[in-house]
Amino acid sequence: MQNNKDINSLINLKRLSSNDDFYNQVFKKTERIASAVFYILSHVTRDDRTRVHYDNVSEKAMALHTAVIESLNLYDNQIEDGLYPLKQALVVLGSTLKIAIAARLITSDIEVVIDEEIDSVLRHLRHHYTNESHLAISQGSSHTNTTPRSTPRPRRVRPNIPANDFSSDAILVYSDLSDRTSRIKTVLEAKPDATIKDLADIITDVGAKTIQRDLNSLIERGEVIRQGERRWSRYSIAK
Repeated sequence: MQNNKDINSLINLKRLSSNDDFYNQVFKKTERIASAVFYILSHVTRDDRTRVHYDNVSEKAMALHTAVIESLNLYDNQIEDGLYPLKQALVVLGSTLKIAIAARLITSDIEVVIDEEIDSVLRHLRHHYTNESHLAISQGSSHTNTTPRSTPRPRRVRPNIPANDFSSDAILVYSDLSDRTSRIKTVLEAKPDATIKDLADIITDVGAKTIQRDLNSLIERGEVIRQGERRWSRYSIAK
C-alpha cells in the first residue's frame, strides 16, 4: 500500500515547463533578457579594445539561456536547489554588464533597463519559488530592522530608438518597461501609422483591448493621434 502511495506521488509531480506562471514570469522574461543582450552585441564593433568584453558578455548571456532552458525540466521537488544555477546566471550577467559599462562596450542607460529586468526575475524567483526571503529575515534577527536598504537607482535617460527598428528586442532595450504607455509611444516613434495589431505583435504581455485602452488615454492627453475608424484606425505620435 505504501509503495502505491509513493508511486502516485511521483506520478503527480510536474515539471516547471507545465507551470504557466514560471513560463510567463521567469522563462519568457529571461529569454527576452538574453535576446536583448545579443541584440545589443550585434551593434557593437569587435576590435582589439572590445573583443574580450564582447566575448565575456556573450558567454554569460548564452549561459543564462542554457540555465533557463534546463530549468524547465525541473520537477516540483527539485525547485529549491535546481533553480540555483539560473539565479547565479542572472546575477553573473548583471555583474558582467556593469564591467562592460566601464569598458565602454555599452552605455549605462541600456544597462539600467536590463538590470531592472534581471532584478524583476530574481524577485519573482525569491517570492514564489524559493525561501530566501524567509532565510534573510531569520539570519538578521539580531538587528532591530532586518529590511535591507535599497540603493537608489539613477534617473534613467530614455535613449532614442534606432531609426526604423521596431523589433521586440529593440523595444525591450530602448523603452521603459515599467510604463506601458511609454512602450506604446516608443513603438509609434519607430513605426508611425501603426495599427492595434502592429502594437500587439510587439507588446505581447498584454492583450489588444488593454493596448486600445492605453491608446485612448494617450489620445485624450493629446500625445497620440488616430486616423481612420474602428479596425482601419492607425495611430501616430502627436507632433
